[in-house]
Parts: sequence; structure tokens; C-alpha cells
Amino acid sequence: MWAVDLQVMLVVGLLVMLQVQQSLQLRSSHPMHGVVDKINENAGPYIGLVMTFPTEELALIDSAFFVPSSEIPWVDLAGRRFNIGTIKGEDVIYVMTGEQTVNAGSWTWKEFRSAEENITELKFGNFNFPEKGENLLAMIDFTPQQLYSVGKPMEEVFWLPIDPKLFNIASELQDVKLKHCVNETYCLPETPKVVYGLRGSTADIYLDNAAYKEFLFKAFNVSTVDEESAAIVMTSLSNGVPCIVFRGVSDYAGGEGLLSSTSLTYLAAVNALSVAVEFIGLFGEVAPRPLKVDTI
Repeated sequence: MWAVDLQVMLVVGLLVMLQVQQSLQLRSSHPMHGVVDKINENAGPYIGLVMTFPTEELALIDSAFFVPSSEIPWVDLAGRRFNIGTIKGEDVIYVMTGEQTVNAGSWTWKEFRSAEENITELKFGNFNFPEKGENLLAMIDFTPQQLYSVGKPMEEVFWLPIDPKLFNIASELQDVKLKHCVNETYCLPETPKVVYGLRGSTADIYLDNAAYKEFLFKAFNVSTVDEESAAIVMTSLSNGVPCIVFRGVSDYAGGEGLLSSTSLTYLAAVNALSVAVEFIGLFGEVAPRPLKVDTI
């Protein structure tokens, strides 16, 4: 088997993954085997930067922080483009995961006009407008997840731990200055800041409910709800890859923003990226450097 040599994983809106030897494996017969071998020979180990929204990649490109490799700037694997280069002199590979999507249809049942006259057909595109009635949903429950990892028995976990060394480095980022304005006309009503000491969460729903937001904060000290981070963190934990998450907040549950959601999304991406870039710089200062030996 062959693997890209990753040392950390970052999730920004973004995720950062760190040092692991067997993160992305290919069969020795895979046509890209030689290319990836060359990537490892040219540089590494790499910091893995995982982004979910197109605005985050746009923010990275606009910032010019990412300098593509002059030898192999990218490689396509498993339907994804892995971009190879450096940020602040540190070897980085970034990739887009895409947003979590739930494709749901609203439908009504109709009688299928077949010869049997008793076969129903599911017709998509119609909408049901139910009459007011009892709430039969009962309750919302919070349950542990099953975490499988190499060399360990299955664990039931409620909170996914962030690598403590990475968290300590991130604690030094509280004074990073964040962008306040989209342009000369549109600015946030308050100065944005790095929030330290709260919890983040992931759900398979888009949360826009003020009461539920307050409940999550009071019950779990949760300040954000996204739709991707936990899936990436769990994958990292399963493979023994240290990781940390940086999210920029662009939506306020139950509130109406003064700026368009598009503007806020880009501003949040820029600010999350700024923090992640500073983290990469700090990590590069404290991370042990691998010994490289040139052969003749």
C-alpha cells in the first residue's frame, strides 16, 4: 500500500489534519502511485487543509497565502482535486469536501391508473399542506456515536476530542485581528473576534431557530452548529490523524442579518482562513522537522 505523508489535518469552515503516515492509501498498481510517490519525495510531511464551502477556497485563492507547487501543483484522486503547495513555508495539501446535503422530496400519493387500479405511485414535486394537529414527533434526543479506530475497541462517544497539543497552539490565536467589513459600504455591527472556550457541534439539519439555539447553549455550552465538522473529525480520529477545526460564523439562528448571507459567508470564510493560516505558522515553529537524507 502507498500513502501520502500527512502530519496534521485542519478543518476551516476549515479542518486541519496533522502527522500520520497512512492517511490516503493506494494500491501499488494504481496509475497514480508514481505521482504520489514523487509528491512525498519532493516535500512533506504535509498539513492537510479541508474546506467545505466554495467561498472558503475562493478566500484562500484571493489571499495568495497558498503557493502551488512548481513540480506537481495538484493531483486528482477519488473524484477530488488535492492541491499541493505551501502556506507560510509549511507544506500543505488542501481539498474540498463539499457541503453536507440532504436531498428530500415533498410528495403526495396518488392512485396509479394501471390495469390493476390498485398500485400506488410516488409522485415527486407536489407538496402536502397538512392541517393543524397534534405534535407526534415526541422528543429530540441526543445519543452517543460509535467511534471505530485502528488498534482500539469500539467506543461510544458524545464529544469528539481535539488533539490537546493543537488546542494549546490554537489558544494563542485569541488576539488575531479579523476582517470587519465586506467593503467600504457594508460592515458588521460589532467587531468580530476569535471565541475561545466554547464548544462546536454538528447536525444533519440547518439550524435557524432562536429557542433551540438557546437550549443548546444552556445545556451543552455549544456556540455553533455546522453540518460537516464532526464527520471529518471522526474520520481523522479513526485513522489516528490529529486534527483541529476553525469555523467562521456567518448565520445567527433566529436573527435577521443586516448584510446578505452571501456577503457574510465570504467574510466568515476570510476570517476563518486568517485564523487557520496563523495556526499553520505557529505549528511550523513548534513542530519537529523530519530528517531528510539525500541519496546519490
